[in-house]
Amino acid sequence: MNHADRIEETIEGIYHALEQHSNHPVDAGLGHIDSWIQALDSLGGSALTGLQTELRNLRTFVERDDRPAMANSLQLLGQQTSLIARDMHDGVGDHLRHLGQVLITAAGNLKLS
Repeated sequence: MNHADRIEETIEGIYHALEQHSNHPVDAGLGHIDSWIQALDSLGGSALTGLQTELRNLRTFVERDDRPAMANSLQLLGQQTSLIARDMHDGVGDHLRHLGQVLITAAGNLKLS
């Protein structure tokens, strides 16, 4: 699976979780998080360390069902993702900017629930 497809799959998963939050199993969310951790681990590089750390934090918060911490983590991930995509002027950059917006929206929705 290429990066653009993985990003789109993640965005769809987030939208699905937002639309049907009471029906969205934790295991599905953890699977997406684990997939991203593995993908970033395989890329390596110090620029991704912050994302990798925050994804691991998010995983812990999801397991604990700590919604305020999940919201803060999603907000931070959205901001970091948008920052990484800032200078990318290709299709992947567009997908990353969209993912950043979706993560920030998800954070806001969690804060309201």
